[in-house]
Amino acid sequence: MKVNPWLIVVGASFICALHAHRVQAQAPSTREERAKVVGLTRSLERDPFDADAPATRQWLEEWIIEVPDIRVYACDELLGSGLGDKYPYAREVLLQPMFSAVAFAIEHQGRARDEIAQYHAGVEGALRVYEALLKSKPDARSAFLDALLAERDHGELVDHIAKLANEKCKRANTDLIASLAGAGVGLVLGLLLAWWSSGGRARRVTALESVAVASDSTRMARISRRIVVVCAAYFVIVVSALHVLEPDFDPRYRFMSEYVWGAYGWLMTTTFFALGLAAFTVAAGLRRVHQSSWSARLGFGLLAVGALFVCLAGVFKDFLPHLAASAVAIPSIILAALLLSWSFRQSAEWHPIHSATLLIALGMLIAFMSINTHFAMPGLLQRAFILLFLLWLSIVAHRLVRVTLRA
Repeated sequence: MKVNPWLIVVGASFICALHAHRVQAQAPSTREERAKVVGLTRSLERDPFDADAPATRQWLEEWIIEVPDIRVYACDELLGSGLGDKYPYAREVLLQPMFSAVAFAIEHQGRARDEIAQYHAGVEGALRVYEALLKSKPDARSAFLDALLAERDHGELVDHIAKLANEKCKRANTDLIASLAGAGVGLVLGLLLAWWSSGGRARRVTALESVAVASDSTRMARISRRIVVVCAAYFVIVVSALHVLEPDFDPRYRFMSEYVWGAYGWLMTTTFFALGLAAFTVAAGLRRVHQSSWSARLGFGLLAVGALFVCLAGVFKDFLPHLAASAVAIPSIILAALLLSWSFRQSAEWHPIHSATLLIALGMLIAFMSINTHFAMPGLLQRAFILLFLLWLSIVAHRLVRVTLRA
């Protein structure tokens, strides 16, 4: 019995959506929680020995560890190396940089990924705690902290913290490492798919074979184009609606995947499968009519891998599994767009869209690299990346129909 491949795709997407709806994950911070964190942090800076201070510190520590949407940059070496463990109030002072850095990230979303800014805010918070200590406990004086106060009063603390951080707080760019690892996984899987699609060896489609499958290819190409258009429109409409329905999520700085934790999270989850379905249908269409070179076959394989891992990113809401799936999906999609756009140059049927698709693919690469280097507004950059990808898919799907009609 011949099974329609589109039924398999739709059925698999439906099963994934049901599973994703049942997966429970730690929800992101709410507006009330963030306001509470800032308020508690400022209260500790004013009165580090309040009766509720120990419980406040414990709650803040647990909240920072559990919440998935606040990134904290803390470096114990900034104060610990100079203050030492013998200082009687080391705990009160050394814990404060983490709390004050979180409060800074909440109040200044545009600089939430600025490590040096968070380090500086954390040290400033610790110095405010130290000044409060001196008012009630004059014997709490520290030569190291006094020196930092002098740096602050002379306007030199920012430069001092930046220099100290570069020396003692070096950290790996985990986003870049994850992206490189994901790209490697995508390449391996893409190569396997490319080898499978070519029967283990490079093969050119003959003119006779093209004529034999022309009618079926045209029908499938038209279906693919409709699916891509519907999925792209659905994605844009749903995400636009979520911007209105979830005003707590600032689109300039918050990634779209964070909407899955909101009241309308199920809507955001469906967009992952819509995007994955659009990418898969284009990959399947290209496999039928465009395998003239290894770059084209590898591009097909990477696009199919990217579609699969986009769906997996929708299945997993927990931070680490979602991040792992995204780390494979996004580099695979970028490499696929670049390779396929380059392969279009070598084919007379596809050459008319070569320049446009290549420019769009380069724009996707620039947006992705800007996010990883913490440039500008990551939320807007991510949205620009997705819109460029949907535009790329739409152009290729439209051309797919033209190519199969000519065949």
